[in-house]
Amino acid sequence: MKITRSRATSKLALIVFSVAAEIVAAQSLSEHQTNSPTVRVLVLDALDGKPQAGVDVSYMCDEISHSPIMYAVTDKTGTADVPFSCRSGNKIELDAVPNNHKEGCGSGVEATLQEIESMGVIGKPDSAGGIWCPTKISRKLTPVPGQVTLFVKKPTWWQSHVAG
Repeated sequence: MKITRSRATSKLALIVFSVAAEIVAAQSLSEHQTNSPTVRVLVLDALDGKPQAGVDVSYMCDEISHSPIMYAVTDKTGTADVPFSCRSGNKIELDAVPNNHKEGCGSGVEATLQEIESMGVIGKPDSAGGIWCPTKISRKLTPVPGQVTLFVKKPTWWQSHVAG
């Protein structure tokens, strides 16, 4: 009988310890996200420069090979606030993933918090990775410290049927 109680007590202690560890980990994660700086991401149409509402902005840290991809959604002004939860000196990878028959231009952006906060970053819509987009709008923009600018556009018939 003592053996059974001992096992039951051990199992209960193990369960309590596991739950307590999960609560502490969740609190630590939420505190880290709450205290982490945010990066403002602006998504514009590469053809007319209009802000794009309802675009998913994917983000992940480059320090973890299988880092989970998180998403933030742009508001009516085309901006989304993304928490920078990567380790100091590491890069965050940002990409526009529209849901409105448009596609992200180029390959997105990889930058450190220091680069984003000090200078700002403008994505290259004509870089390899996504669909090619013209630079008519992006050439005219000036980087804004604390902000990353990404581009989307509706693919041409060729891009959506042949090249893709």
